[in-house]
Amino acid sequence: MEIHMNANEHNGHDDRKVEYTTPHRVQAWFLQRSRNNWKQKYMELKADQKRLQNRVNDVSKSREQWREDAKQSAQRLEEKEAENAALREQLAALKKDGQRAATGTAR
Repeated sequence: MEIHMNANEHNGHDDRKVEYTTPHRVQAWFLQRSRNNWKQKYMELKADQKRLQNRVNDVSKSREQWREDAKQSAQRLEEKEAENAALREQLAALKKDGQRAATGTAR
């Protein structure tokens, strides 16, 4: 037993126009509520996006400031270490000269 379905016989869709029984005022109310909900959701998302973008900008600016401060601190540290090394050399030279003076040896 074979069953052949012709595309014209049954396609799963009714070609008849559906008549809605809901009054137009109710449809309008529903669509307006849906539109208002969509707009509210969009405005909240837009505010969140703006807040997050401002946060990213603040963090980026803060990191850049921190990076610049760290570079300056590192540069000052190098300068102070070089100055400290020079002072240690001077101190060592003075101690050496002081010992020579105390022992009576000249350079």
